[in-house]
Amino acid sequence: MARINAGAVGVLFIIASTAAAQAQQTVITSKSPYWKVGVEDPALSRACAIGRFGLKDPKRYVARFTGPEGGAVLGIAKGSGLNLVDPDHKAKPNEDYFFHDHGTSSCAVYVGGRNK
Repeated sequence: MARINAGAVGVLFIIASTAAAQAQQTVITSKSPYWKVGVEDPALSRACAIGRFGLKDPKRYVARFTGPEGGAVLGIAKGSGLNLVDPDHKAKPNEDYFFHDHGTSSCAVYVGGRNK
């Protein structure tokens, strides 16, 4: 019979509690293709691809696109700094940022609140 280390159980409890506190929140659900959420910004997409613009927690705030075309789950950050990593200060406070393929070299950033 295996013994359970009480310290390990405590660590697992802390990890589980932290994960529950950081639960995913769906902010948008749409049947539109994901790329219609905003204007794609090539400079921000490049910055995301090299880790200079991105999400603090990629699963914290999400937009779900569930239509037959362009289905995806995109991470969301606010230009105000909410859920955003922006060491080069590229964000604008009035914009929302939607990340497709965050954490990869093919990251694409779509900007809500910006005219085309």
